[in-house]
Amino acid sequence: MQNPANTALTLFCPRKSCKYYQSTENTIAKDGVYTTKSDSEPRQMFYCHGGKHRFSETGHSDLFGKHGSFKEYEQTAKLSSYGLATDAIADVLQKDRRTIDQWQKAIGQKGHQFHLFLCFTIGLIIRFLQMDELWSYLKNKNQQLWVFIALESTTKFWIGFELGSRTIYTANRLVKGIKELGRWGKDNILKVATDKLAAYKKALENIMSDTPYVYLQIVKRRIKRRLVTVKKYFVKGTAIDFPGKSQNTSFIERLNLTLRQHISYLQRKTLGYCKNKLNFTNVMWINLFDYNYIQFHKSLRIRINNKNEKFIKKYNHNTPAMQMGLTNFPLNWRYLITVPIPRK
Repeated sequence: MQNPANTALTLFCPRKSCKYYQSTENTIAKDGVYTTKSDSEPRQMFYCHGGKHRFSETGHSDLFGKHGSFKEYEQTAKLSSYGLATDAIADVLQKDRRTIDQWQKAIGQKGHQFHLFLCFTIGLIIRFLQMDELWSYLKNKNQQLWVFIALESTTKFWIGFELGSRTIYTANRLVKGIKELGRWGKDNILKVATDKLAAYKKALENIMSDTPYVYLQIVKRRIKRRLVTVKKYFVKGTAIDFPGKSQNTSFIERLNLTLRQHISYLQRKTLGYCKNKLNFTNVMWINLFDYNYIQFHKSLRIRINNKNEKFIKKYNHNTPAMQMGLTNFPLNWRYLITVPIPRK
C-alpha cells in the first residue's frame, strides 16, 4: 500500500468479531482482487492469518458493504467540497438522498479519524494561531449555530473546528483540541490572533496557561455593515512579538470566505441551512480533508526556476499538510477510504 504520510500506517484486521481486531501482532497479506456489481474497478483483498479470514480494503471504512463505486464516492466527496447540497448531489448522481447521506457520513468520519490520528501521532508545530467564528442556522432561522475554526497561518493548515453556541464552552473545546494536537516547548512562543470575542481570551487563560504565548486582538467597528475602524489590542505581549505583517486576522478570514463558498450550510441568504448537526459536521470534515491534504495552495508554492521560458517547471506546489510536514505529497479520496486508521 502506498504510504505518503510521514508516519507508519500498519495494516490491521478491521473485523470487530476477529480476536486480532486492530492488533499489530498479526500478519496481514494481500490475497487477490475482486470486483462488485456496482464497481468494475478492482478492489484489493487481504488475508488475516490470525483470524483465518479475508477482508476487503474498504473494510477500513464504514463504506464496506455500501453499494457504490470508488468513482461515486469520490464524486460525492468532491461535490460536497464544491458547495453542493445533499439533495443536489443525489440528483446529479441519480441516487437516493439517504444513500448520499450514508456516503457523506462514512467519508466525513474517516476524514475525522485520519486527521486526528496523523496530527496526534506526528504532532503539529504551531507558530502563529488564528481563530475566528462563522454563524449559520440549525433547523430554523430562529436558532443560530456557530462554527469556531482554527488555522496555523504560516502553513495555512486548518487545525480543526467546533460547532456550538458563541460561548466560552465552544471556545474551550476548540483550544483544548489544539493543545492536544500540538508539540509545545518553552523555547517556541506561540503567537495568537483573534477578534474581540472574550471567550478566546478566557479559553487561552484556562487551557494554555502552561504554554508561553502572546495574544493580539483585532477589533473592527462597522457602521451599516461598512468597516469604519480597525484597532489592535495586545492582550499579552507587545508589537515587537508580532513582526512584519502578522498583526492581523486576514488568513483566517480568507478561510472563512473559502468555507462560505464550499459549504452549502454556510452560504448566506439561502434555504439550504443545516437541518441536522451531524450532517454539518461530516461535510465540514470532508472539506477539511480536501483543504489540508488534497488541494495545492498558491501561497505555499516554492519557486525553483527563475527563467521565463515556456514549458519549464517554475514552482514546486504544496498542500498545507505537506508544508506542515505531515505528508510527502497530495493525497486522494481513495487513499482516505482505504488507509488503515485504528478506531478508539
